[in-house]
Amino acid sequence: MKSPAGLLLSAIELDRASAIPLYRQLYLQIRKQILSGKMQGGVRLPSTRTLSKELALSRITILNAFDQLIAEGFLASRTGAGTYVGNEWESRGIADEEQRQPPRLSDLSQSMLSLRSSHFRGVSYTDWDPATPTSFLPSHSTYDAFPLAVWRRLMNRHLLKPTKAMLGYGELQGLQALRAAIAEYVFDARGIDCSAEQVVIVSGAQQAFNLLGMLLLNPQDSVWMEDPGHIAARIALQAQGAQVVPLRIDEQGIDIRQGLAECPDARLVFTTPSRQHPLGVTMSYARRQALIDWAAQYQSWIIEDDCDSEFRYSGRLLPALYAMDRMARVIYVGTFSKVLFPSLRLGYVILPQALIEPFCTLRAVMDRSPPTLLQATTADFMREGHFLGHIRRMRTLYQARQQALLEQLQQQLGGFFNITPVEAGMHLIAWLPPTLDDDAIARELARHNIHTYALSDYCLEHVLPPALLIGFAGTPEGQAQERVEALARALSKMGYLQAT
Repeated sequence: MKSPAGLLLSAIELDRASAIPLYRQLYLQIRKQILSGKMQGGVRLPSTRTLSKELALSRITILNAFDQLIAEGFLASRTGAGTYVGNEWESRGIADEEQRQPPRLSDLSQSMLSLRSSHFRGVSYTDWDPATPTSFLPSHSTYDAFPLAVWRRLMNRHLLKPTKAMLGYGELQGLQALRAAIAEYVFDARGIDCSAEQVVIVSGAQQAFNLLGMLLLNPQDSVWMEDPGHIAARIALQAQGAQVVPLRIDEQGIDIRQGLAECPDARLVFTTPSRQHPLGVTMSYARRQALIDWAAQYQSWIIEDDCDSEFRYSGRLLPALYAMDRMARVIYVGTFSKVLFPSLRLGYVILPQALIEPFCTLRAVMDRSPPTLLQATTADFMREGHFLGHIRRMRTLYQARQQALLEQLQQQLGGFFNITPVEAGMHLIAWLPPTLDDDAIARELARHNIHTYALSDYCLEHVLPPALLIGFAGTPEGQAQERVEALARALSKMGYLQAT
């Protein structure tokens, strides 16, 4: 066991290139040793002469550090006997990490921790280093094609002449100019006839789901959810105490008959009708109308997440559920995370008239609107035509990337994956042989720096065959062959492919 002197000396690491003075570094590190219990009360410190020699410091530097520690009560000087750790720190090291009790959390917090660990046990964003591995994560778009020069110019327009409104707290519902631009856009693109007053700007779709859950649900209320379906939305609603009723997905979308048979009086339904997440099915017109009729009959709510609706490559785009609703039961949620970039943290909710005031009241208690500067830049980006131009370019780019990646997957892994093109979205479904475990495969691929998601992560009842979600938006055409080769090599090393 090291002596107190050896223990202290081994723990001291000084950065002589740092702007922090050496005496201050020494003071901070000795203080940390005492507070952590590694140097306990009554322990004698090495002499200033010993420390000066071992640390290559002047004695005045060490004395300055000691004087500060003595003044704060961490050290005590005894005439003729040396310098000691103060006696009040004597029992500091008794309660070690093993003896500490876990923090006391609320039931809501415990519930969310449990739900998140259960559903997000696969690959996380923190596992992904964009500089090295092959990523097929569906949530990753391409950022190198974003018109940064245009964005910088629009942002500088507001930065160069910042107004009081731009630097203040901002409007509760969000910047009027952005809300008006969104109302105009959804009318043209999705057939939604709404006013700017009905639009509320939020910090991404996830915040919208949480606020809507708080607004509409009591504990134990039943919620219809697509299965497989949107994981983060499901957790947001479950965190409010909702009882999820998983409904199967067929070729027309969510199975409403199953919902009527199992739980006709559900409080709300969460659905992704334009491109079902993650399977990619477009909900039929008849199924949409049936869903609206059910909500009107039972005075229930429909949360419509228009997931990746901008990126449609073929087929007819049906109007949004909100556009078909004449009974004011649909709440529409949109986001700029995929079509622009995720760190923008801007989304929006389009509310029926009756929900505007209660939603905004809840919003005022929870937080303010997102940064006004980003909202103003996004509003200009939309009003001046850059937004629609960017969507058109991305649609063409992603369609070409899907085709290139699909060709390589079918060429190199066609005997292992069953995979077909998609009409919309940013990922393909690669169906696996039915005897395999997609979650285990996704985890093992991650250890080979190949990142994707397992379909089973999105499922509650696990009635579908195993599959992987293969994102194509982040894979340039010229890199498709190389990345699929890396995927094939990893699967071969894992024993899933026969050597040729």
